[in-house]
Amino acid sequence: MDLFYLKNAALYQSYVDKVDPTEPQAHFSNVPLQATEEKDNDNPNMTISVRIRPMLEDDIASGFPRAVYPRPHDSTAKHQTIDLHDLYNHPRRPRPILRSSTHKLQKVFDAGASTAQVYDEVVRDLVLSAVKGKLGTLFAYGQTSSGKTFTVTELQKLAVSELVDRQAELYITVVELSGNVAFDLLKQRERIAVREDASGTTRLVGALDQRVSGKEQAVELLEKAMSFRRAAPTLKNPASSRSHCICRIRVVQPTSPEQGYLYMIDLAGSEAARDVAEHGPETMRETRDNNVSLSVLKDCIRQRALAASSKKKVHVPVRGSTLTKVLKHVFDPKVSQECKTVVIACVNPSLGDVSSSKNTLRYAELLGKMD
Repeated sequence: MDLFYLKNAALYQSYVDKVDPTEPQAHFSNVPLQATEEKDNDNPNMTISVRIRPMLEDDIASGFPRAVYPRPHDSTAKHQTIDLHDLYNHPRRPRPILRSSTHKLQKVFDAGASTAQVYDEVVRDLVLSAVKGKLGTLFAYGQTSSGKTFTVTELQKLAVSELVDRQAELYITVVELSGNVAFDLLKQRERIAVREDASGTTRLVGALDQRVSGKEQAVELLEKAMSFRRAAPTLKNPASSRSHCICRIRVVQPTSPEQGYLYMIDLAGSEAARDVAEHGPETMRETRDNNVSLSVLKDCIRQRALAASSKKKVHVPVRGSTLTKVLKHVFDPKVSQECKTVVIACVNPSLGDVSSSKNTLRYAELLGKMD
């Protein structure tokens, strides 16, 4: 497929240059010809956002054009829009045609947006919730090499910096989930157990809950933990994250009767089977397990949102994966502690990754729909 895109890169770019996103066109596969009113069905405690990473030197040198185009932000609209352009080799056409789709999300951060801007606009509220004794949860999702781990790592540093400035008492736990197995990254990847106690609360048995007293200590602790994270090469990334990484920051404030929790989760890179097809059975199994857990996560997020808006009893499949077991408090409707959730879908803008980018954007859109 890469050769097809490279061979037709000039043709593709000529198509894209002629696109007027304000006019409905036949090549937009999921846009009605007449504008429809946006439904106000967003979960008020959830923000779904997208971060588009810059085109890297390797992307440009390889000859792939850009495929992901955010539209100018309309301050009157409830959502922001991204256009995604692909090239399709139509069997009854003399040459490839343009096939486009449009995706609407609450927040879109283009390549020019800094991590500080992302923090200010969607993450700071999570930190403030934790300070007030509530729950804040951040998920970063996307294809490997989309800037996901970089984004989470930098957001963690900004979060602990603000928490220290607010004179909160902080305790940090960093856990890696590889399939159904959990490891403590603060204890040099020592294996730990994920168990439910008699009250149904999930416990990370054996995990270190390290108190930190300053910014430098917190950042050093996080960097040390990341050095033990499992990674393996794939066709798309020589150091792809092969696991989910959960950073839990427990916040104790003398002014709050309840402890707050901030969870910052770097989900394993989502990959198609073709991207790991040349690798061994262990890598293939990891990919399969990761994809299953991401599917269960999507179901839990959507069912939890439905439970919040419905009077009927809603089943949330928290026991469907180890990841959702650890995050049971986020999804369990019985938990009284208020929880705010932010999802950052990270996207690679290159045409060579257009299929994965489309899947990421579709996944993000599904998370935001409550109907």
